[in-house]
Amino acid sequence: MPDVLTDVLKDLAYELPGFVASAVVFIDDGLPIAEFSVDDQVEASAASAYLTSIVKSNRKAIKLMSADQVVDDILVTTESHFFIIRHVENRSFFIFVMSDRNEWLGKARMLICKFEKKINTILQDKQIG
Repeated sequence: MPDVLTDVLKDLAYELPGFVASAVVFIDDGLPIAEFSVDDQVEASAASAYLTSIVKSNRKAIKLMSADQVVDDILVTTESHFFIIRHVENRSFFIFVMSDRNEWLGKARMLICKFEKKINTILQDKQIG
């Protein structure tokens, strides 16, 4: 089953020229369900573990500040990269995509939404997350 999800991440990479890495990650333990990177220097599984703490902290902060709001994406930017973290509402996983800073952020978000539906369907069919 992870191969099916990895194929979805590869399809996302194909449509996003600035793609660097991506993963589908369990929130509870930070373990990736699937991951893919086009850069040997980027370990998506290691990034997944660290990004999990951001997702957990963000959920707590949003509950405290505005309990009725739902977070679409968390965006982290560096000089050279975008990290987009998408928590799938009412599910136990999130999707993260790392792209280079030259990528169009709107396109990256649009593609994450598009592929989120495929990922969600695969995990639902397998009763995961």
